[in-house]
Amino acid sequence: MGPLGFSDNNQAVGQTVAIGIADATGAMHEVKAQITGIEQSSLLGVSGGFVNKALSTSLANTQGIGAPPAAKNAFADATATFAPSSQSQVATMKNQLSAAGYTAQTLDDRIGTVKTVINGIIGVLDAFAVIALVAAGFGIVNTLLMSVQERTREIGLMKAMGMGSGSVFALFSTEAAFIGFLGSAIGSAAAIGLGTVVSRALARGPLSDLGGLHILTFAPASVAGVIILVMAIAFVAGTLPAWRAARQNPIDALRYE
Repeated sequence: MGPLGFSDNNQAVGQTVAIGIADATGAMHEVKAQITGIEQSSLLGVSGGFVNKALSTSLANTQGIGAPPAAKNAFADATATFAPSSQSQVATMKNQLSAAGYTAQTLDDRIGTVKTVINGIIGVLDAFAVIALVAAGFGIVNTLLMSVQERTREIGLMKAMGMGSGSVFALFSTEAAFIGFLGSAIGSAAAIGLGTVVSRALARGPLSDLGGLHILTFAPASVAGVIILVMAIAFVAGTLPAWRAARQNPIDALRYE
């Protein structure tokens, strides 16, 4: 049996329900209301129902039966809607309410609280990404230093045939940038492929009730930016090995065993 005795949510739309509410003396009353819509599920679950002004006024009047006159105008909180205002006008209104002993929050303030939590999570993930990039940079330095050592005779032969130090430096720097491009491109492709599969599986499975929800999205500009950033880090990381290769003496390099 579904909520309120209906087989599904759509069946509830248009139906009239009786809301039981107690007045100030404890006596129970019934207030009739018509269901005009249903709330979509969210990641935080269904937060509850929303009522229009007429129903909220009827509920408040019923709840205030038998209460002292002064208590009928006492509210724990209130929601008001205003025309679009500038930030200075909103600040002035908040200050006036604060001076009167009230605390005011706009919709942007409430959304900002959620954004703060999300930004905190993103910050932690960014920190892990920076650590991964630094570790990758050291890996590229180590790989290219070993490559320079193993290709000492080759470097000596290239310089003996007329290749200048600048050309040798450019060769190894380009190799470092290519390693960064290859690694970031393969990693991005794998992340997009796996993320798309996981997102579709969640959208069709546990989160199927959340219409229009995209768990993971990949913007082409962001992916391209990551690839360029990794290539730049790889290029910088390859500077030391390239400089060492460029300083090789061709005679000593050809004698290297």
